[in-house]
Amino acid sequence: MQKKQKTKNTPTNRKRTLSRLMAIQIFYQYDFLNRDRKPQEIKKDIIENYTLDSEDDLSSYREKIDESFLDSLITGFELDAEKIDAGISEFLKGDWSMDKIDDVTRQILRFSTFELKFMLDIPARVVIDEYVDIAASFEDMKKTTFVNATLDALAKKYRAAEFE
Repeated sequence: MQKKQKTKNTPTNRKRTLSRLMAIQIFYQYDFLNRDRKPQEIKKDIIENYTLDSEDDLSSYREKIDESFLDSLITGFELDAEKIDAGISEFLKGDWSMDKIDDVTRQILRFSTFELKFMLDIPARVVIDEYVDIAASFEDMKKTTFVNATLDALAKKYRAAEFE
């Protein structure tokens, strides 16, 4: 009997993780394009043309995402963007503002804050772990630590009962 090998928990292995990553990329492009295209248009392009590996077929990730969850992230963030940014801003120290945070980190903070504030069926620690892992795949240790500390503070604000 062969021992079953453990697979590494990569974004391609978990539908919600990949959906979170796509939401971040959609709004990164949305901001980059100066909001000239709607997020749903960008979403369609990303889903149709997304690959993590040069050997992957285009559109091969449609089956690997939770499209309903992705739509919830996109729609929810669009409806509450100002409140989400205001919530994050409360925890920025010194002369830091949302405009001074690099684009990728800003999107990571926005979507994780949205989940912490509005998607109460997902445990806060899961949200934090997911987005810190995403941050670590894009950012250096200093920025990843910043994301972790900010999310920890936001989680304690929005989900205090989970930390008692």
